[in-house]
Amino acid sequence: MGRSKAVTVALFVACALVVVGVGEVIAGAEQTFAGRVLVLKKTPPNYFKTKGGFVSFLRSNRINTVYESKDHTWSFPTMSFFKRPLGDYEVQVVFYDISKGTSETKRKFVDAYGQNTMDRNTKSLFHKVRITRPLFDAKKKYEIQMQSGGRTLAKGSFSTKGVTQAALDQQKRLDHEMKKMEESMKELEKLAKEQEEEQKRKQEEENNKAAEDLF
Repeated sequence: MGRSKAVTVALFVACALVVVGVGEVIAGAEQTFAGRVLVLKKTPPNYFKTKGGFVSFLRSNRINTVYESKDHTWSFPTMSFFKRPLGDYEVQVVFYDISKGTSETKRKFVDAYGQNTMDRNTKSLFHKVRITRPLFDAKKKYEIQMQSGGRTLAKGSFSTKGVTQAALDQQKRLDHEMKKMEESMKELEKLAKEQEEEQKRKQEEENNKAAEDLF
């Protein structure tokens, strides 16, 4: 499955460098959030002083809603934790539209891409996501899944806020109509000016002829 043009991924990370030891901190997060994909409001730091620092950071920075940027796209970091080691150097990241429900009959496939990892036995993955239109839209709810060999290793969900594509399209149509109206007004003004000048020219010709007739 090829990399989607709608999604930009960052990279695999061994997670955080910590005073108490990387393994302990990662293991704590992997146990706490096993099978989940967390959408975060900011990227985890590289340093934690306590064993539970990473878990505390994730709990306080996970979000359910992402807001569009000025270019009408959505960008956000995520942290995924697998219930078992990946067992491969690639994981499939799959998106579903679950605005109408999470069941297989109601959810709608949106996009997917393959993401390489540095450790085939990893149980955690950090990556940054950037989703764009027209595949994704505002005021929708999406599920993100990490899959491998047909198995779902972790999943999470988020809602998108912003201007809907329908509203953007409507605004484009209105802007286009306004532009056409402005162009029409300019044409009418130009035509009126030409008619006024033509009328003025004819009036001058009549005046000149009348003056010649007097003499």
